[in-house]
Amino acid sequence: MAIERKFVEENQKRVLLKEFLEKECERAGFGGVKIQRIPMGTLITLQVERPGLIIGRGGKRINEITNIIKERFGIENPQIEIEDIGGKALLNATLMAQKVADSLERGWHFRRVGHSTVRRIVEAGARGCQVVISGKLTGERHRSEKFTLGYVKYCGEVAERVMEESIASAKTKPGIIGVKVRLMKPDVELPDVVKIVEEGREILQKEIEKEREEKEEKLEKLEKIDIMDLPEIPSNVVASLKKAGIKNARELYEMDINDLIEIKGIGIKRAERIKEILKEVLKKNEGEGNKENE
Repeated sequence: MAIERKFVEENQKRVLLKEFLEKECERAGFGGVKIQRIPMGTLITLQVERPGLIIGRGGKRINEITNIIKERFGIENPQIEIEDIGGKALLNATLMAQKVADSLERGWHFRRVGHSTVRRIVEAGARGCQVVISGKLTGERHRSEKFTLGYVKYCGEVAERVMEESIASAKTKPGIIGVKVRLMKPDVELPDVVKIVEEGREILQKEIEKEREEKEEKLEKLEKIDIMDLPEIPSNVVASLKKAGIKNARELYEMDINDLIEIKGIGIKRAERIKEILKEVLKKNEGEGNKENE
């Protein structure tokens, strides 16, 4: 049981430390904390919107916080690093949840806060955002209001991986109002998104161009063949084709069966046979072209 008790104590210490730092960094815009063990001690990375308020003049404020952590929580050699998130404050769920709670405490209407928050977060680059405000919003009964904009994942491994979530609470006259902010950052990769690398795109484009050139060469060869020189086509059919304005095998090849049967004297069977003859001629030309290349 000693090991289990140690894990419980360590996690309890982490929770209390986070609550302490959140309170100390409230004016600086607390955006989260990362606690990591390193060979030299314990590295504590604070994400704040205004680092100057935590560092203090000549580092006085941060030294005070370091000493309190060492004495109150028994952490040996704590090293605090400050991460400035001022430029990306709108993409930090913890900070935005607290801002929503602060706005509600100042008397803002919950709908105004919800709509403006999701809009600002998405405009800052987030792929999607959802704000949930719960409590006594307009009357005596508790209810929840959701404000959603953009892409939001709700469940599964994808939601756990790509969605950042945080909660906060606002103390108002009717009672406590809960706030939950969920957002999808702009740099996340969704499993249903397929990326085509530039190298693969170039290869694909070259193959398409090659196929187009080969097809054009085949059609140019057919263009040189007069319809009178095509085998197994009766003279009366040739005359009908000439009358319809068809001069060479290419023009005939580019017509479909429906176009052919509209010509007087050509039925469905004759039209199908003409298409077969053209395929045979095309195949014969391909064979002759391969021999020339050899």
